[in-house]
Amino acid sequence: MNIAVLCDFDDTTAVENVAHLILDRFAKEEWRHLVARFREGTIIPKDYFEQPFKSVRESRETLKTHVRQTAHLRDGFSEMARYCRQRGIEVAIVTHGLDFYVDALLEREGLGWLPTYPVGARFTDKGIQFEYRYTRPGCDDWGNCKCSVVDRYLTQGKRVFYVGDGLSDFCPARKAELVFARTRLLELCQKEGLPHREFRDFRDVVRELEKQGGMKKAKGAN
Repeated sequence: MNIAVLCDFDDTTAVENVAHLILDRFAKEEWRHLVARFREGTIIPKDYFEQPFKSVRESRETLKTHVRQTAHLRDGFSEMARYCRQRGIEVAIVTHGLDFYVDALLEREGLGWLPTYPVGARFTDKGIQFEYRYTRPGCDDWGNCKCSVVDRYLTQGKRVFYVGDGLSDFCPARKAELVFARTRLLELCQKEGLPHREFRDFRDVVRELEKQGGMKKAKGAN
């Protein structure tokens, strides 16, 4: 199947918001007021992602260890990833999250081979510096541009299935053939009438992929 399954990370592939797990443990300043400001639209997304990490001074390995000890993949993700690998279906992580914590959780589960499109984190004497590797003009407020990653797969002729939960997933969801959505993204898809399925866990994605495979066989039989 010529399908690419692109997945948001925090609160989607991971059960938790992994950034929040790190900040709750290691941030030395109160940061949760920024969540409300982001939702109200009084702070740009890029600042919302960066500012909470300014007081974090622990090493990359210390933070990765904390993630391995506290974070969880959503039910069915490992099985879905391996199902897709066996059938030549591409799966990738598309996120505003930081590379080291995405890597920590995937590596723990034996999924370090998955392609990821995160924000780069450079550890310096002045703290964590953000590196935006997947961006483009006009999307500066977001830092990484998830739509630019979706476009990579579309230009390869892929049918994109997108899995997400939040406001940052709405733009890429509008480009996808089918969206698996929960919480805020589900509300937005319903409001705009985007083709979507309500997402509970990654078994929902596998069921749809199996259906697509059956449809392909049925067409080939005619």
